[in-house]
This record gives sequence, structure tokens and C-alpha cells, in this order.
Amino acid sequence: MPKLPKIPYKLYNEHNRERNACLDLSDRLRILSKSTISFLIKNHRQVVDKNLPVMEKTFATLQDKLKYHPYLYAVPAINVGFEEYVEAVLLSNYLKNKPLPTAASLKVTADTYLGGLSDLTGELVRLAHQDKKQVKTIHDYVAKIYDLTIPLSITRNNSTRTKLETIGTNLKKIESVIYDLKLRDKI
Repeated sequence: MPKLPKIPYKLYNEHNRERNACLDLSDRLRILSKSTISFLIKNHRQVVDKNLPVMEKTFATLQDKLKYHPYLYAVPAINVGFEEYVEAVLLSNYLKNKPLPTAASLKVTADTYLGGLSDLTGELVRLAHQDKKQVKTIHDYVAKIYDLTIPLSITRNNSTRTKLETIGTNLKKIESVIYDLKLRDKI
């Protein structure tokens, strides 16, 4: 009979401890980002200005942990916090009329950036419903984002493909808002 394998108890426990710590950080980042997005839409700048530095610190802490445990990038739930963070930063820049940061400048993967960008278009739909004066500008902006994503070769059926398809759906929603406003002679 062959010798029994050594079970890596210590390694397994360390992996679980680090995974749970990263999941906790990601969840905190998700919650902070979602609340920041909500405050951005409601134009509560004081709360946003307070949240953004905390978000950035949480993001940096999570990134540092993942440098030492890169295998944890494969845990899908960790990416959720990153996507929400990207969405919040993109929305903040959009509302300040600043250029949107790149995936490289945010230090996130292309998939994470595209997910956050797609979610940004959903928030722009909310803005279009609230701000009738900006609806055409928002439409044109989302249409340009949509045009920029068309050349991406995403043939596999994954979450990035689904997110990118959402941009087209959000564009149609904004067109519907414009149509409704035209019918009511509001624009």
C-alpha cells in the first residue's frame, strides 16, 4: 500500500483565512460603492466626498492582499466589489465632466473595467429619467460607449458578454425616454 498523502492543513486554513478576508473587503467595497453611486445620483456631494477616500483605501487594501495571494482573483465574488468600485469612480468622473479613467489607471482587469462601464450606462439611464435637459447628451454618450464596445471579440458566453449586451439595452431605454418626452412635447 502506498504511503498516505500529507494533507496541507496549514496551507488550506491560510487559504480560507485570506479568501474570507478578501471576500469581506470586497463586500465592504461593494456596499460603499453602491451607496456612493446612490448619493451621486441624488447629488449628495458631501457624503460622496466622504465615501470616495474610504472606497479608495478599501480598494488599495484589497489589491495589496491579492498581490500576495493572486490565486484569489479566481474567486468570482471578489470581483463584484471591484466592478462596483469602477462604476462609482466612472460615474463620479462623468458627473464632474472629467475624462473617465482607464482600466490601467484604475489597476483592474479589462473584464472588471468593462463590467463597471456597462453598469455605468445603467446609472446614466437613471439620470436620463431624472434630468430631462440632459437626456440627449446622455443618449449620445451611451451611444458612443456602445460603438466603442462593438469591435470587442467576445465569443464565449460569459458575464462580460452579458454586461456588454446590457449597454445596448440601456441605450434602448434612453431612446425610449426620448421618445416618451417627444410624444409629450417635453423636448
